[in-house]
Amino acid sequence: MTDLITLLQAWIPTQRWFAGGDGPARLRLLGSYSLADPAHDLGVRFITVAILLDEDSPAQTVYQVPLVIRAVDGAIDARGYIGTYTDAQGASAVVDGPHDGAFVRALLDLIRREQTATGPGGAVDAVAYGQPMPAVRVGSYTRSHVLQGEQSNSSVVIETVDDAGRPAAPLIMKVFRTLGDGENPDATLQTALAAAGSLRVPPALGQVAGEWPDPRTESGRASSHLVFAQEYLAGVEDAWRVALRSAESGDDFTEQAYTLGQAIAETHATLRRVMPVVPAGRDEIAAALRGMRDRYVQAAEGVPRLAELASGAERVFAAAEAAPWPVLQRIHGDLHLGQVLAVPERGWVLLDFEGEPLRPMAERNAPDAAVRDVAGMLRSFDYVAGALSVEAGRRTAADWAQDARAAFLRGYADGSVRDDGASQGSADTAPDPRVLRAYELDKAVYEARYEAAYRPAWLSVPLDGIERLLAR
Repeated sequence: MTDLITLLQAWIPTQRWFAGGDGPARLRLLGSYSLADPAHDLGVRFITVAILLDEDSPAQTVYQVPLVIRAVDGAIDARGYIGTYTDAQGASAVVDGPHDGAFVRALLDLIRREQTATGPGGAVDAVAYGQPMPAVRVGSYTRSHVLQGEQSNSSVVIETVDDAGRPAAPLIMKVFRTLGDGENPDATLQTALAAAGSLRVPPALGQVAGEWPDPRTESGRASSHLVFAQEYLAGVEDAWRVALRSAESGDDFTEQAYTLGQAIAETHATLRRVMPVVPAGRDEIAAALRGMRDRYVQAAEGVPRLAELASGAERVFAAAEAAPWPVLQRIHGDLHLGQVLAVPERGWVLLDFEGEPLRPMAERNAPDAAVRDVAGMLRSFDYVAGALSVEAGRRTAADWAQDARAAFLRGYADGSVRDDGASQGSADTAPDPRVLRAYELDKAVYEARYEAAYRPAWLSVPLDGIERLLAR
């Protein structure tokens, strides 16, 4: 594996999911698990999935890197080509697994058969769990391709056919690149929602969970999800594109925003029903607000305007501290318009429940205030307005965003009430405006810090939102 590590040390830092700095990475192999190609492709010499520790990163990041070792004269996707190395069998090409059909086919077979894959000496165990997708016809693998643009994972779209050769349901398989100790909420929450019969997430096909050596943990071992597979909703748009087109043309978006609010409320209600909830006690509220205050101070170091507005921000946080808080529950954790699809005959469908990828897994799995998701969506409407340059005399994008925000909140409030007039799950699940304002401010402060560092031309978008929140 030494020669492969040498190749990966130069290749991994060029990938969008790499969390380290510039230059070659210093990698240590923690273990691997191997897969067998069910199609017996003669060009494939080996399929392995390496678990690697980046020893140079302050967080000691662990990566999952699937590799296909192929004959150099085989058909290779140039986007997945890593390099060539030589061993006793001669020269071989090394291909990033998600870009190679042999790996995708082998992984799909592992999930559908609910099998176990292991590595040398049993250091790594990968166990597949199937979850038949109701009312969805799943066929056999034909071909696959990797979605472009993702930053923290690799998602592979898989085309399938039934026994008669007719197109069957396409699938999407997410390979988690950065691994942490603990369940990945993207797999656990979507599986729980799908199992509860929710139509707000695509049906789940299955998952692969693994255990490997990890020096970052007290026990020296770590476990988490490695892969998650579900139905792929082809030919649909995300809510960001739908909203942006509406704002560009000056079309009314309030009906769509209202139903989106209902969909988010329904999803939160289902999660309260199938996952644990805890009351928001004095300690939990204090911890949440302490985090908001700390993030504000850190952001103000790079955004001078925030320092000028600090007294107003403190009034918002103090008001939230005195307000009643909703129960704490499992939430999406990183909700915005780009995480929602507009699916004909199904309505709004949510994706990517992984939470903020840079947060520790334990934090992403902890019960949180559902109002965090609400605040994220409200900020997303402001970003639609910020992305536009509206002609003079036309209805302004700011007005469009304000109308969409108000309609979304009405839909969320109405969606939080059952037909009998009772609140879903608990009488205190509707967000208090003071708590919502604090969470929206916290989100806008995060945005301001990001824009100041990476997109200064966009800094006015979160700053305008912050000043509006403080002026209420």
